[in-house]
Amino acid sequence: MRTSRKNLLAAVSGYLLALLFLLFVAAPLQLRYGMLGLLWTELGLLALALLGTAVFRSPWRQVFNFHRPTWKGVAGTLLLWMGAYALVMLVSMFTMLLVPQRLTDVSTAITDLFSQVPFVLRFLLVAVTPAFCEEMLFRGYLLHHMQPMPAWGRILLCGGLFGLFHLDPVRFLPTAILGIFLTWGALRSGNLLYAMLFHLFNNSLSALATLVPASADTAALEAAETAGTVMTLPALGAYFFLAAASPWLVWAGLSLLRPKDAPAPDRARSAMLCLVLCAACIAVGWLLMRMG
Repeated sequence: MRTSRKNLLAAVSGYLLALLFLLFVAAPLQLRYGMLGLLWTELGLLALALLGTAVFRSPWRQVFNFHRPTWKGVAGTLLLWMGAYALVMLVSMFTMLLVPQRLTDVSTAITDLFSQVPFVLRFLLVAVTPAFCEEMLFRGYLLHHMQPMPAWGRILLCGGLFGLFHLDPVRFLPTAILGIFLTWGALRSGNLLYAMLFHLFNNSLSALATLVPASADTAALEAAETAGTVMTLPALGAYFFLAAASPWLVWAGLSLLRPKDAPAPDRARSAMLCLVLCAACIAVGWLLMRMG
């Protein structure tokens, strides 16, 4: 009972301190110093994770569980990210259907911030640094101190807190989905390095997207708005077809991330669940495309 209370105090206080730091320290730093402020933000989150572990005298090797990666684990991480990203794209396109201008404003603001520095430095600040620092806090410090919650509770809670941490209603659901799969993969593998690699895959795509001139995105959006085709139901249906592959990718990724000594799940049940989810995505996609 004492350990449970200690873990609860550590998790709650750590997350609240991180939020306060983000609101009252990191946000002004980013507003004033741009990408340099972003670097200080990430280093601050890393410092909070390390400080919290020291203050509560938590076992360092259990909090930050690093193990030598394998090619099998790397492949599993890539497949898991692909499955999660298909769902993120679907949610983002649905958001585009509802509030296209809001989503575009957020994307433009992020691109404007990232474009302040050369691409190599941008890649380090956007992809590498967050993958290390944020995972040390979320899938390291916070996830460890969410014990003795059941695994599914830790996955949902840690993912939801990750989405909330970005402080943007438009980005909440996509980042929460990523956080859920990041946590799932971290718990399945027992290796924090794979969570960092997942995060790196995702943010690398964001960094590469900044190579497209912002003027090109704006011109494309204006043309789509003029034609009334920013996002249509048939186009959304196409993303449901893409999302049909997500259950299979997630299953394959988690299977590869499972340690050799871990008990194997019921394959027949997993396959049936994947089949049902895949069929549901295809059915919804077909109906949406028919509505066009």
